[in-house]
Parts: sequence; structure tokens; C-alpha cells
Amino acid sequence: MPQLFSMPPVGQKFARAKAQLKRDDTIRALESILTALDEYEPGRLPRQVCFEIEVLIAECVQDLNRQPAVRNIFQSLAKSKNAALPYTPGEEKKLHGTLILLHKALSQNVKVKEEDAAEKKLKRKCALEQSGLEHLRSGDKPRGRASFRLLAEEYGDEPGLLAQLGEWFMQFALFFEAAEMLEQAMERFPKESKAYGLAAKCYTELREFEKAESVYLRAVKQFGSHPRTLLNMAKLYMQWNKKEEAFRAAQEAWNKDNSLSEAREIADKFA
Repeated sequence: MPQLFSMPPVGQKFARAKAQLKRDDTIRALESILTALDEYEPGRLPRQVCFEIEVLIAECVQDLNRQPAVRNIFQSLAKSKNAALPYTPGEEKKLHGTLILLHKALSQNVKVKEEDAAEKKLKRKCALEQSGLEHLRSGDKPRGRASFRLLAEEYGDEPGLLAQLGEWFMQFALFFEAAEMLEQAMERFPKESKAYGLAAKCYTELREFEKAESVYLRAVKQFGSHPRTLLNMAKLYMQWNKKEEAFRAAQEAWNKDNSLSEAREIADKFA
């Protein structure tokens, strides 16, 4: 009866690398192969197992040579369209050294591509910002709105951007558009205090006092009852003609910070 051999963990790692290569995850596959080669000790394994592992290594190398990025590197170095990553069974150390150099080259290529992509992304972002501001300054509100909304759609995951768009909309008296951006900012980045202050001012300009109050209350819940937040609430209540609320907010602001003379004046006025 023939002897059966189970595949050791090192062989399983080569198999995992093959699966990663099928997903075109080249760099991670290289890292898996390098780790497996570090652990591969043919002198401690039965010859049949070594043969099976050599087959796996050869298949990994074959799959690597199918990767366009790998082919480009070897063809460029050898100046030949037939150049490829070599492997001879029994020369795993030599393969290991070559793969280290290949990993370095691929990582550098990825870094360069990422830097190029980041530069293009920044240029587009700046172009959209400039376009939006120029259109709004010239009075072309539809195009200005379109540029800023495209900015929000493409770059809204960047901290600070939505709040900045809201502030720019407010500068051009586009308060409804500003409120839309600032609501998104508070939802996505609840710890950005700037968005709350701008949103409250925006709703106050629109005379939507309940919404302004709601924003202040959200700010208090998120950041605590800061004296200046309480003072701004007092001012809101004055515009809203809610005298008792204005007194309470101003009195609390004054109690927390005696340098806020305006809070004292409001409290005294409604005492």
C-alpha cells in the first residue's frame, strides 16, 4: 500500500499564494511566497512532499510570469519579450533573492502610481474649487452650485471639505445649499465643530429658528455646554423672541465664563 503524505503548512502557504495570484493580488502573493520559502526546509521533509512543493513553487512562478507588471519588469531588464522569472527545482534560495528584488520593484511601481493618482486627484479638486468660486463670483450660480456639488460627491469623504463648501455657499448668500452641505458635514464628521456653528448661523439667516436651536443642542450633546455656544443660543432666542430661554442660556454662559460681558448684558436685560 503506497505511503500517504499530508501537505505541511509551508505547502499550504504556496497554495495560498496561488489563490492570491488568481485574484491579481501580486504583492501579497509575493509576500506569501517569500514567507513560505523562508520556512521551506527540504532536508527535513520526505522527497515526495518536496516534489509536491516544488510543483507548487513552479506553478506560483508560472502564475507570476502571467502578471503584466512582472512581465514588464523582466522584459525591460532583459530587453527581450521572452524574458521571465526563472525557477529551477532545488534553487529555492536563488529564487528567494530574485523575488525580494521583484517585490521591491513592484512596491516602488505601486508607490509611483499612487503618488500620480493622488496628484491628479488634488489637481481636479483644486480645479473644481476654483471653477465653483469663479462662477459664483461672476454671478453664475447654477454652474457654481454644480461645481461644488460635484466636489462634495467626489471628495466628500475628506474631513473639512463639506464644511468649507457650506461656508462658501454662505458667503454668496446661498443658504439653502449651505445648509445641505453642513448637514452632510455634521452627519459624516460629527466631531467637526466648525460645521455646527456655520449650520446654526445658516438656519438663523433663513429664520428657521427651530432648526438652528436643534443644531446648537446637537453641538452641546457632542462637545458639551461651551460658554460661547450658550451665548450664541441666547442670541438666537432673542431673535426668536424667547425671552426666558435667552435669559437661561445667557446666565449659564456668564456663570461659566465671566469674561463674556455680552452674556451678562443679555441676562440682565431679561432678568
